[in-house]
Amino acid sequence: MSDLTTPSVETTERTGWMNSLRRVVRVVYGPAQVFGELDRRPDWLVPLIICVLVAAIGSWILLPTVILPAQREVLESRGLTEEQLEAARPWLEGSRPLYVGLATAVVFTALGLVVVAGILYLICAMLLGGDANFVRTFAVIVYSSVIVVPESLVKIPIQLITKSAEAHTSLALILSSPGASSVFAYRFLYRFLDQVSDMFAIWKFILVAVGISVMFKFPRRKSYYVVGALWLIWALGVAVVSGLTHRPTG
Repeated sequence: MSDLTTPSVETTERTGWMNSLRRVVRVVYGPAQVFGELDRRPDWLVPLIICVLVAAIGSWILLPTVILPAQREVLESRGLTEEQLEAARPWLEGSRPLYVGLATAVVFTALGLVVVAGILYLICAMLLGGDANFVRTFAVIVYSSVIVVPESLVKIPIQLITKSAEAHTSLALILSSPGASSVFAYRFLYRFLDQVSDMFAIWKFILVAVGISVMFKFPRRKSYYVVGALWLIWALGVAVVSGLTHRPTG
């Protein structure tokens, strides 16, 4: 009788995976409910796998068609000798750069999600006294990061068409590319606008703020302030580094 009434381990695992996949879809239009479920029973494996797979597929598509050709052009424009170009060729042609780029995308995607979750957990739990643990924080980050799926469906075709490693869905579109600009302020503004006004970044920001509010029992406004402040600091840092390190072309 117990065999008839007790679900098998295989059935339970299959149901768990299906529930996680449903949450991945539902987090887009019902994040508060999804994060409420995750607060009671957190999981993170399925959305993490999705994020890593999207990063790997994107790298596999863009490396041979966009990224490696662009890197080859940059090296050739710097006036390298034939010997130097020959030494760099194994990293620009063949299967080696594809596999290295694929492994890098996978590792850095997973590591980046862990680091972001760790920073958010330390701030919300340790400094602000929120009631949650790292696993719940990580669940918020990985579920919010599945926005990378629609983002890739929009941006990768643009990158393939324009043969550019960047595709903007932000207010940076109103400015011309700073590739030939030597003005720090212009390069800073371009990158800052790209960071804070990207439609997919805003979408992810909203999901993270809702998740933090649910997990840490913060008022929604406080959650928006915390996540927004961290996002602003990140955008400023990226803009400053981009403005200082960018090498004008042309």
